[in-house]
Amino acid sequence: MLSDSALLFIVLAPGLAALIAGLLKAYVGDRGAMVVTTGTVLLAGLLSFYQLFQFAFGGAHGAEDAVHTALQSHGPHVISLMTWIDVGLFQADWAIRVDALSIVMMAVITSVSGLVHLYSWGYMSEDPHRARFFAYLALFTFAMLMLVTADNFIQLFFGWEGVGLASYLLIGFWFTKPAPNDASIKAFVTNRVGDFGLALGIMAVFLVFGSVEFGPVLDAIRTNAELVPLALAAPGAVQDIVVPFLGQDLPALELIGVLLFIGAMGKSAQFFLHVWLPDAMEGPTPVSALIHAATMVTAGVYLVCLMSPVYEHAPVAAGMITLVGAVTAIYAATVGMAQNDIKRVIAYSTCSQLGYMFFAAGIGAYEAAMFHLFTHAFFKALLFLGAGSVIHGCHHEQDMRRMGGIARFMPLTYAAMLIGTIAIIGLGLPHTSLGFSGFFSKDAIIESAFSASLAGVSFAQLAFWLGITAALLTSFYSWRLIYMTFHGPRATGQDDHHDAGDTALDAAHGHAGDPHESPLVMLIPLGILAVGAMFAGVTFYDPMFHHGEAFWGEALYRAADNHVIHDIDTLKHDAAFSWVFWAPLVVTLVGFGLATFTYLFNRGIGQRIAESGGPLHSLFANKWYFDEIYQATLIRGSRELGEFFWKTGDKRIIDGFGPDGVTSLVRWGARRLSALHTGYLYHYAFVIIGAALIFGAVLFWRMGGAG
Repeated sequence: MLSDSALLFIVLAPGLAALIAGLLKAYVGDRGAMVVTTGTVLLAGLLSFYQLFQFAFGGAHGAEDAVHTALQSHGPHVISLMTWIDVGLFQADWAIRVDALSIVMMAVITSVSGLVHLYSWGYMSEDPHRARFFAYLALFTFAMLMLVTADNFIQLFFGWEGVGLASYLLIGFWFTKPAPNDASIKAFVTNRVGDFGLALGIMAVFLVFGSVEFGPVLDAIRTNAELVPLALAAPGAVQDIVVPFLGQDLPALELIGVLLFIGAMGKSAQFFLHVWLPDAMEGPTPVSALIHAATMVTAGVYLVCLMSPVYEHAPVAAGMITLVGAVTAIYAATVGMAQNDIKRVIAYSTCSQLGYMFFAAGIGAYEAAMFHLFTHAFFKALLFLGAGSVIHGCHHEQDMRRMGGIARFMPLTYAAMLIGTIAIIGLGLPHTSLGFSGFFSKDAIIESAFSASLAGVSFAQLAFWLGITAALLTSFYSWRLIYMTFHGPRATGQDDHHDAGDTALDAAHGHAGDPHESPLVMLIPLGILAVGAMFAGVTFYDPMFHHGEAFWGEALYRAADNHVIHDIDTLKHDAAFSWVFWAPLVVTLVGFGLATFTYLFNRGIGQRIAESGGPLHSLFANKWYFDEIYQATLIRGSRELGEFFWKTGDKRIIDGFGPDGVTSLVRWGARRLSALHTGYLYHYAFVIIGAALIFGAVLFWRMGGAG
């Protein structure tokens, strides 16, 4: 393991670099800001990957023994920086927690972010606000690192919201354009819905456990310790405590698990809260790679795996995760088949792959979920940056229908996209070490789902079949992208659809002429990511999945009756279940064949299907009409409800009978009284005499009454 100073550099240096680039731009300039942020994050990435390799393969007696010894003997390594909150029982330190989960996440975040920084030197070369852009990238990286190294829920929430802020700034980087501005607001607001659930979950944790520190909370769940909750619940063993919620008595762990997962749904764009993710494409392409590959969208998966002790004893919450993840996987795959914007196709593939990770975590296969998160970072970043290279080379065209035949103009980008495509479809030969990264991690999830279904785990069988179907669709839309973009005749004579905000680049390159290969500074990250897309799976399959218990140690918890991972080895030696291991390959080849027939040899078929506008194609092309449904119900309903409370409740009732009513009454009385001031002496004499008569009569009456 690295020294404490090196670990602190990895976590804190990107934040310092963001401050330098953002606040000292006048002194360091654009190039200085780019050098500081890129150099810092790349160095952090090198240190993180060195730590990961040492952690996985550094033992003298093999990875399994070394990792087992490190984790079982020492547990999480915590670096306390300072006391942050100290109010009675509510205590939280600012600390860096290093365990297997955070080691993997640090490597993923810093390596992909470093390559995105480097790639942006070319992609954003003509943008006049490069210092601000690189400051946002570094800020994003720092916030995500704070999230994955947090030692308590409050620090995690700080990183969680910091990532949300940075994504808002990056998606809306070209804020003068309506589309990016609207997309950033949509992402921010949608995530607030999920974050409300996360905040409630953290509050529930504190009420039940009297602490927001991960260590005491998770240890209490593992040991089923006796607790005295601060409020709402009676004392008892952790796994038996119930709390009242909405008129029902619910198991505390179930309630906490559901609330935390709602937060994960928003951040990781799961079904119902996924609508912000495709619109995030309005930001610069490097932003898309950073958000979708390794950082923001994986935060929810990380949270669920970190909270594995909760979900091992909350079967209803775990079943909810499995169901939502499986539905998300198939939903996003169907929508991806009908999109024509190259970045949106890849965005929906991210949504689908995240669904795989979640239903793996829901069935208790946390190792498989984290393994797929790790491999997915490489091939998804490769696909997004490859798409950015295509957009850059095609003079900022994004519509695949206006491309075609560009492989001969951009051979290196084409090769990178091919590698990314083969990796994401999970092509490989079962029972061998032959395959790209997605083969090892995706098949591990599908095999785990089948194993869990035999054990009777909720929704596991549904997840298995939806996962198989999503694998077929993934192969289809991935090859569709390759064929429409790189093969066939070039599309000409149509208006360009541009990446928002690229007017400076447009002026530099123009729109006429053939596509051109991207500069070397953009191709180097593609080459590095291509290596990861090819070899990360086979390299880390054994430590991260096959010997997952030794690698992850205390970072992932599995109840005594959870044998999902162990049973896979048994299935491999059972001839009756051999089809399970070959099914993903078969459906992948079927998807490849359908895409090849439709978009390579008979390109007109796909166009005719789209032009016919059948109900199924319309459903997929319009994203199952989620935006329209939300617009007609939630958005319009919220607006009308807000206007009712504003105009009727606030202005007419509260203000009408309150301050506005009182002032109106005073003003009315003042107007009436002012009419008495005429300035004529006889009027005043009349009033005085009249008042004297009235007061005299009253006095006489009272005296007469007294007598």
